[in-house]
Formats: sequence, structure tokens, C-alpha cells
Amino acid sequence: MKITSISWVSFTHKLMSGRNRWVVYSNRFGWDYEGSQVPPEWHRWLHYITDKTPLSDPPTVYKWSAEHSENLTLQADKKYIPYSTTRPKVEAWQPPK
Repeated sequence: MKITSISWVSFTHKLMSGRNRWVVYSNRFGWDYEGSQVPPEWHRWLHYITDKTPLSDPPTVYKWSAEHSENLTLQADKKYIPYSTTRPKVEAWQPPK
């Protein structure tokens, strides 16, 4: 039997039926959950790239790899706000006094 003769629905149903993984966040995050809070080691397991957790099979740490950090754009006090070095092209109208 050729792969092309198998319908995609039956193929995915046999392999992916009932497979769910999720993250239970700690209380320190409150209700502000963000996908970037999941470290890359757990991303492999969460998205079925591997069936081994980073606890049972730790990933190789390279000297050139950076430490994981979450995306801070949702936190108002830590978000990156670029400043402009160019003058504004339009001036705001000031009503006469």
C-alpha cells in the first residue's frame, strides 16, 4: 500500500488520537500566562518533538546557547519601548489662547 492511498484523516486519527499535553503554571504567575514562559526543553516534549521529558533526558547544553527568558512585553513596567531619534513630521495643533 502506498502512503498516497491513505487518507490524511485516518492517518492522523490513528497516530494522534487522545494525545494531549498541557502546562500547569505555578501560582507566582497569577492569571498572566504567556507561551514564552515555557522553556525550550519542555517545548520539545509539549509539542511531541520527543516523548522523553527533560528530567529523564536532559538536552545538551552548548557554550553558545543563551539562557531562556520569557517575553516581557505584557508587563508594563518591563516592556521595551523604543525611542525615536527623528523629529516628528507633523506638529500638533495648539488652539489660540
